Amino acid sequence: MTKDSNVIIDASDFAAGDLIHECYRLCLEKGANVYLDICGTNYEIGRADVGGFMQTLLTTASDKQLSTPRAIMEAKINWADKFIRIVTIHNKNFLANVDPEKITLWSKNYYPTFEKMITKDWLLTYFPTHGMTQNAKMSLEEFTDFYYDACIVDYKKQGARIKKLQDVVDKGERVHIKAKGTDLTLGIKGRLAAGADSGRRNIPDGECFTGPEETVTEGYITFDYPQNRDGNEVTNIRFDFKKGEIVKFSADTGQKFLAKVLNDHPGNRRLGELGIGMNPKIKNYIKDILFDEKIMGTVHLALGKAYEEARGGGKNKGTTHWDMIKDLRHKGSLVTVDDKAVVAEGKVLV
Repeated sequence: MTKDSNVIIDASDFAAGDLIHECYRLCLEKGANVYLDICGTNYEIGRADVGGFMQTLLTTASDKQLSTPRAIMEAKINWADKFIRIVTIHNKNFLANVDPEKITLWSKNYYPTFEKMITKDWLLTYFPTHGMTQNAKMSLEEFTDFYYDACIVDYKKQGARIKKLQDVVDKGERVHIKAKGTDLTLGIKGRLAAGADSGRRNIPDGECFTGPEETVTEGYITFDYPQNRDGNEVTNIRFDFKKGEIVKFSADTGQKFLAKVLNDHPGNRRLGELGIGMNPKIKNYIKDILFDEKIMGTVHLALGKAYEEARGGGKNKGTTHWDMIKDLRHKGSLVTVDDKAVVAEGKVLV
């Protein structure tokens, strides 16, 4: 951050008031122009649940209203060159009873504008709330300790370790994931991995990721953990891939919502990201993707749109970027890059 930077502090509400205030003060000290955006852009993208405004919007507004361009959101994003994004969600399932058609219509409206923001300089964290502690099965005090342990790490040291795996992935052509309910092969030829610049975008951080080739993925994968998206929980997901496309899928609960996401855009049936979790401080699945995708010894696959950066990016398009976590911390699990073992039974070997 430099003098005269235009910075937006984007917060869901005032639950993280102390953190918001400190970020505000530090930005001003550095000479930046700062705009406090409380329940603004986070609300627009479904990451603010206090007050029930998003539920009211999605259950009351007409299709025309839900499709009206978000001019004010776009103006803010055009103005700023840096974003500090602080999310506080109090009920992860706050949109569970909303018609998936309405959620998808809204998402298709805001996502192109949101994409403009993620091409700029941004940093994201999810601040502890009572709702997060319930998902994590911890007290607020325990979860707060967990949060700071996961966030305040030596990112330079972590990045150096990730760089070793990044170098392997950069040179690789095929990734094979073999685990319980999973036998999946992905192509990564010509794709570059990212993650060594740990702590630049996510807090906490700790992953190595790349964009798989769009037409190469073959096999099947199951996700034992519940996967969450737009306030909806989907359980026991299985995908079957052929030539990069999901040709068959199932879920025990939430299948209607899953089907709507997959059918909304052809790219949503293909992968936009493969990631390997590498933060040793994150061990428990808490139904929060910012933390869960960093669990050491897991992999995550994202349906839909790939990042556009050279490192970590790909070419897939879509109307979603839905990360799903696969736990590999059990006997017999293995991830190889061109037959070189990189993860075995939850241990990163590189």
